[in-house]
Amino acid sequence: MAKVAKVAKKAKLDRDGLTALGLERLIEIALDEAALNTSFKKRLNAALAGISGAAGVAKLIDSRLAALERSSTRIRWQKERAFGNDLDSISASIVKEFGAVDPGMALERLVRFVCGYDGIAERVNDSSGRIAGIYVQACEAAARLALLMPADQQARIPALLTPGLQGMDYHGVKTLLAVRIAAALSPDVLKSWDETLAAAMKIPAGTTFLPAIVYVRRAIADARGDLDAYVAIEESLPEPLREPAVIAERLHAAGRFAEALIWVRKPRKSRIGFARRAEILSDDLKPLPDRDRLEAAILDGLKDRAGSQALRWKIFEQGLDAGMLREYIAKAGDFEEFEALDRAFAFVEHSREPHAALRFYLAWPRLDLAARYVVARWGVWEGEFYEFLLPAAEAFETDYPAAATALYRALLDRIIGRGLSEAYGEGADYLARLSALAKRPGGNEGLMAHADYVAELRRQHIRRHGFWDRIPPETYRSQ
Repeated sequence: MAKVAKVAKKAKLDRDGLTALGLERLIEIALDEAALNTSFKKRLNAALAGISGAAGVAKLIDSRLAALERSSTRIRWQKERAFGNDLDSISASIVKEFGAVDPGMALERLVRFVCGYDGIAERVNDSSGRIAGIYVQACEAAARLALLMPADQQARIPALLTPGLQGMDYHGVKTLLAVRIAAALSPDVLKSWDETLAAAMKIPAGTTFLPAIVYVRRAIADARGDLDAYVAIEESLPEPLREPAVIAERLHAAGRFAEALIWVRKPRKSRIGFARRAEILSDDLKPLPDRDRLEAAILDGLKDRAGSQALRWKIFEQGLDAGMLREYIAKAGDFEEFEALDRAFAFVEHSREPHAALRFYLAWPRLDLAARYVVARWGVWEGEFYEFLLPAAEAFETDYPAAATALYRALLDRIIGRGLSEAYGEGADYLARLSALAKRPGGNEGLMAHADYVAELRRQHIRRHGFWDRIPPETYRSQ
């Protein structure tokens, strides 16, 4: 029997693969890449400087940071990629080369690097967000460096960050840096820092945006696990800047239901929404809690079942919210469920918002009721709501052809009525589906006959040549 040759395992680009490649070969590749890639060359120089200790790498990093801070030249789009690579190289050198030698000194340089973002943002059109992303990653790395520092060294950190928190931080990078580092500091350092920030937190009347200091003080309260401090910070804000539902949610989670109820019922003053780029790139943006749902949960915590159920029913009625009705039913007592369902479906049936009612039936789901509802109100459907009418029509096709017909007609009426030439292909497909549905038993039950519908459609829109040219003549000539 012939021996089968053993296939060598393919080496991967990982530690084992590079080890197998050998030191001499790696040196050759590194030197070749350094000759072609300036950023890579600078990274290698930083690593070599680290061999002689912190002083050597500090001198090299400081030189690069100083050059970055001095420059004011606008970066043209052709050089944005190389510029981003250089920034990434600086950050990586600080974190990996300097951080391995002296985390404290490395963190000081990383703070300096991040605090220079405003100047960088003025020099480059970072439409892709890649450069901002480098600074966001540097903020995350700063927190890891802070964790490596002993408490006595951590005490120096707040003084590095506080100057950058004065006023508004429009990009949010310096705020994110402080928030991330706060999560890594010791309780004593955080206590002292918060006292400093509290003394500096002055919010002028008429301010519409939260100052950076507020975000950091909140992060400090979270890091210390001090809910009372978090609430006190909120109470110190002008009323238009407060987020009562956020405080209510936190108090509810802590089981402090009576306080939570007071906060959830406080009005929230409307203000201009403002999302900083760093918040978006770091996924720090969180939607505000649903106040009504939260209040119902708080009332449950207070054992006020009648109040919470009344609120759930109110929410259901306001938006025909299928999820809220499920919550209501789940909280209903024995034998109340069936009466509540009958009352709910009767309310939906007589709703003045047919599209909301249809959404409810589809979400529950009750396709049978939805189909009957669609046919009974065949003239009210607006093709503008195609994002849910089309899936509904497709869902109806198998067992409820008349309902599918009513919705496909609404979708087609919108396309041809508005002359949406870019959608004529979809319109032709809808007409083909309508022709197929018309041939099925009950396909037009309760509706205008298919032939009459097509004839009327052509009579009203005969000048839509771009559409009718897509339709086989026998589709309408035989009508």
